[in-house]
Amino acid sequence: QAAERARQASLRVAELLRTLHPAAWLVVGTALVQHRRSRAAKRGDLREIRSQVFTDDFHIAIVTTAALPWMTGTAINPLLRAAYLSKAGRSVTLAVPWLHPREQGLVFPGKLRFADPQAQERHIRLWLAERGGVRADFRLRFYPARYDLDRGSILPLGDVTGCFEAGECDVCVLEEPEHLNWYHSGANWRHRFKLVIGVVHTNYLYYARMYAGAATAAVLKRLNEWMCGAYCDRVIKLSGTIQPLPRAVVCNVHGVRSEFLEIGRRAARSHFPPRRAGAYFLGKVLWAKGHRLLIDYLSLQQSLGQPPTHVDVYGGGEDLAEVEVEAAARELRLSFFPPTDHSGATLRRYKVFINPSQSEVLSTTTAEALAMGKFVVVQRHPSNDFFMQFRNTLPYDTPEEFLQQLQAALDSEPEPLSAEERRALSWEGATDRFLEVVSNCTLSDVLPTLGDHATRWVHATVQKGGPVGDRLRRASGAGPVWKQSWLAQEKWRAAPPTEIVEASILATPPGMAPVRASAAPPRR
Repeated sequence: QAAERARQASLRVAELLRTLHPAAWLVVGTALVQHRRSRAAKRGDLREIRSQVFTDDFHIAIVTTAALPWMTGTAINPLLRAAYLSKAGRSVTLAVPWLHPREQGLVFPGKLRFADPQAQERHIRLWLAERGGVRADFRLRFYPARYDLDRGSILPLGDVTGCFEAGECDVCVLEEPEHLNWYHSGANWRHRFKLVIGVVHTNYLYYARMYAGAATAAVLKRLNEWMCGAYCDRVIKLSGTIQPLPRAVVCNVHGVRSEFLEIGRRAARSHFPPRRAGAYFLGKVLWAKGHRLLIDYLSLQQSLGQPPTHVDVYGGGEDLAEVEVEAAARELRLSFFPPTDHSGATLRRYKVFINPSQSEVLSTTTAEALAMGKFVVVQRHPSNDFFMQFRNTLPYDTPEEFLQQLQAALDSEPEPLSAEERRALSWEGATDRFLEVVSNCTLSDVLPTLGDHATRWVHATVQKGGPVGDRLRRASGAGPVWKQSWLAQEKWRAAPPTEIVEASILATPPGMAPVRASAAPPRR
């Protein structure tokens, strides 16, 4: 009904323009005809893909914004999604960013560097087999990208849709679609693929409000809506904490690695020593990640005259020194340790995981703790809705209830996971949920609107505007990818990502990109 009302309104505007200004009417009339043709073409694509999904005969292309060895969620989860979809019998191609060796050191841990994509692919597949616990036959492609120091994230360079061959253009999964499309200068994903599904990982608005203010958050909210509306047929929000987005559903399509579930099985069978340690918190040490709340909760315990609870905090981060000083000033029983492997022997001995964070979309560490058979103490919050189905989840609404649930967990033993709970946490279960979303896409609510086409037209005009587009990207804070007009030259259209990135490094060296006037908040 909304689409029909919009169509009728557009026709009335076109009729008015025909009377007042014939030239403007011609432009609007042409746009309306193109819109109707596009909707008809998409309707045919969706009809075809529904038939293919019914027979399990379709290809899935996944594009993400990070790659191992950067141990971030948008590197690990899309990789595991590709592996488990392939393991389930689907044909899959995963596209990940290629960074120049000069920028790899800004992201990759230790001294890990790769001279070419083939070396990095070997590292990724080795990690997948040894730590991911799965071997799968899927294609891995690299697209050119740059690391933006200001955002702390990787930005695509050029037309990423060109990574895929004609036979790979059935279903496309854009991991972080808003991020991938902020400076997208290529073909329309919705035209290139029969069905485009965006998976939103990050609560950008939370970080925008905290680090950049309400005005930037308001701009970012609208920009994210436009990007998802213009380029996605369906949007999957991992939890309800994400902003409203066009054609969105809430579904957790992530799982935990099999090693965590195996730890939980062995712990339930007493294959590990008894868990004698108490409570711990694992994650990047940022005030925004819940460390402020943890300090406030334990300070309340102190003011109420209750016996102090000792909590071990694992992780590093920009705010670590400040958090340590604040905890010491309040004389809290907090001990701080460096980042530690969650599946390692050090953290297996704890039985209570606490996570007071309100900035998460869906906490991976909470899911891992549940998989290992531990109690988790978390707030009743949209980001934690998925975890409410588990018996070992102890939710709270108030600081006082947090203290009660924490003490209850310390005084009792967690229940072994049921078969249903293990399935819900596993990547097999996540893959089932994802394929269900794909199969539920219907013709009625995923067709492009006139607003989607208008947004795409404006965005493409800016991004493909040659030197003018470069200047606009520079003014909007595109960091190292602001200069892209040279990519329109014929010699770059089929160039490998290594050559494109090398040329970009020469055009805008690392650390030499212009300071942005306004932009999105940092990713992590």
